[in-house]
Amino acid sequence: MKSKTKKRAQSVLGLTLSDGQLRAFHVARTKGGLEVVKAASAALTLDLLHPEAELVGREIKNHLDEAGIRERHCVVGVPARWVMSQHGMVPDLGPEDTASFLQIEAEKGFPVDPAQLQIARSFQKSTASTFVTQLAVRREQLDRLSAVLEEAGLKPVSFSLGLAVLPKAIAPAGGGGRISVAVDPAGVTFLISAGGGIAAFRTCEANIESEAGEKIVNGASIARELRITLEQVPAELRAEVKELFLTGEPTVVRQLADSLGEWARAAGLTIVRGDLPGKNLADETAERLAGHWLETRAPDLEFLPPHPGRWARLMARYNSKRLATASFAVGALVVLVLAAFGWQEYRRWSLRNEWGDMQAQVLRLDGVQRQIDEFQPWYADTRSLNILLRVTECFPDNGSVTAKSFEVHGTTTSIVTISGTARDNASLLRVQEQLRNAKEVQGLKIEQIRGKTPMQFTLTFRWKNSPGT
Repeated sequence: MKSKTKKRAQSVLGLTLSDGQLRAFHVARTKGGLEVVKAASAALTLDLLHPEAELVGREIKNHLDEAGIRERHCVVGVPARWVMSQHGMVPDLGPEDTASFLQIEAEKGFPVDPAQLQIARSFQKSTASTFVTQLAVRREQLDRLSAVLEEAGLKPVSFSLGLAVLPKAIAPAGGGGRISVAVDPAGVTFLISAGGGIAAFRTCEANIESEAGEKIVNGASIARELRITLEQVPAELRAEVKELFLTGEPTVVRQLADSLGEWARAAGLTIVRGDLPGKNLADETAERLAGHWLETRAPDLEFLPPHPGRWARLMARYNSKRLATASFAVGALVVLVLAAFGWQEYRRWSLRNEWGDMQAQVLRLDGVQRQIDEFQPWYADTRSLNILLRVTECFPDNGSVTAKSFEVHGTTTSIVTISGTARDNASLLRVQEQLRNAKEVQGLKIEQIRGKTPMQFTLTFRWKNSPGT
């Protein structure tokens, strides 16, 4: 039998389903390149993770049919807020050992079992080291998304990261790094590329509503989050980052460019605006997803869970026809199983007696192990506790200054962010003075003060570890 050559796809549907908005672009090959055949844009009344996938799929199908879109193969942009990430250095190991190392890092870094995640990896190389960013999406979410698409009559060929397919989002190794900041109605997404891969990926909320009801970008909040994210990138990769690319709705991009201008100049970054007149970011992403897949068919980051191919399904069907033969062989073993049953029962009785003799000792050891598991995290890394202790000593006992949140980022030199309230300015100044007197505290800054009684404040400082901490 002659094998058929797999045909090159002539068209595909680029699809994004983030924040209750459907964006679909049917892109096809033409003699002149790629062309958008039809497009659809609509607000979804049901959440993408609604328990009844049939209802969500039917709503999507209705919107596509109304737009006259008949293409069923689709490339889907995974919502950025589904993506978790962790970054680390890769030691010089063989391929098998590297895979095992990354598996262990995933077990340590992600809040769920890696078996419940679909993980894509992006490697970066500097002159001296190799790094990797592991990006993960829960399989439960991907399974729900697949079920919705199936109910809509669609066949996904790729689940990818939309921001990563924008032009120059991931610069080649040695080509200079870039920070991509994408602003949409739900918040902001950061993607830092350097060393030929993604060095950091993060999302955060950064919009505030003005008195007139319009959305205004909180530039100070974005600058703080961006600074923290950039500081977490290793210095040898961070040195490659020279460009700050802002994209999204033009008005919001202009606001953000003005807010981040001073910080960008101080950090040696050139601001590049990627305004999208007449098209929002979701439209641009959906169109780029389809075009990129048609051109390469190999997305840089793939989150589509593997599924058995046609040959594997054929073999499974063939094997199922041989169940009769296997059943006959199993039947022949039944006699041996019955003969061994008596011996098995005797062994079970014997083992129960042995367990009775050692049960008390095993239970004591289990208690010790539970205590080890409970208290081990407190002894594994006392850096954060030392910082918290020192900060607590600087706050007054009378409750005139209280902290609502406490964040620590970094290792040797940590970035500490504290948000809270103060009854009056004098109390807050005393806390500042106490912190400045601490020898480990450097670069203390008040990032934000709002209100008067009580005052809401946010301050940051660098904590430099001293020997023994």
